[in-house]
Amino acid sequence: MEANAAKPYLVVIGLMVATSLALAFTVDVNLSDEAGVKVFLPDRVGDWTGDELRFCQEPSCQASVFLSEIREPGKCPKCGGRLHTMTKIEADLLPSDTEILKKQYTSPNGQVVFASIVMSGRERASIHRPQTCLVGQGNEIENSSVLDIPMEGRDPLSVMVLDMLHRRRLPDGRQTSHESYYAYWFVGKNRETPHHITRMIWMASDRILHNRAHRWAYISVSGRRDADGAYKNEIASFVQKMYPEMLIR
Repeated sequence: MEANAAKPYLVVIGLMVATSLALAFTVDVNLSDEAGVKVFLPDRVGDWTGDELRFCQEPSCQASVFLSEIREPGKCPKCGGRLHTMTKIEADLLPSDTEILKKQYTSPNGQVVFASIVMSGRERASIHRPQTCLVGQGNEIENSSVLDIPMEGRDPLSVMVLDMLHRRRLPDGRQTSHESYYAYWFVGKNRETPHHITRMIWMASDRILHNRAHRWAYISVSGRRDADGAYKNEIASFVQKMYPEMLIR
């Protein structure tokens, strides 16, 4: 009975949120280029060495290459086409003023971590709920949790951690799986959150109450997930060193 009694209130709250979001994204606002972070990933994160990724958008090629592999600046070493910081699919789907940067980091013992930042432009469509794309790429999300990472001189940074599983069948019929993690968070002007819905509410609040819209960034870190749970220590250690260098002072 208590659950049934609460339903009308939940419906009203849902309608209020939906109305607020609709108003927020249809009224005219003062768009700002201000952001909380730079579109930047450091060359080194502690002992980890970074190598930036570039992408060929020629339909017949669509290669991904590291900067260290490029002999002629801006030119694809495989087909000679122009190189970009995002894939052709991303360029086709995202607003043209979206900025993306990706790097692979390698530790002295050969471990690999990928980091990326997506910075929205004038349209909010640059950033979406990460789970949608991840599952669409054939991954399974086994678990999700918020990891609070201690940061020097400030409150902890809350990061969403997804435990990922990717299955594939080998040519001989055997099935293999790859366990990984995907950690992410969103950053706006003086705001951080691991929750997509919180970001949307803050965006709506800024538009309705303050008639402004700042640029938001979506930062992610991903790597291999071990069975003993030590990967969360890897995430915390990596982000503690990387993130402060990305902040706008």
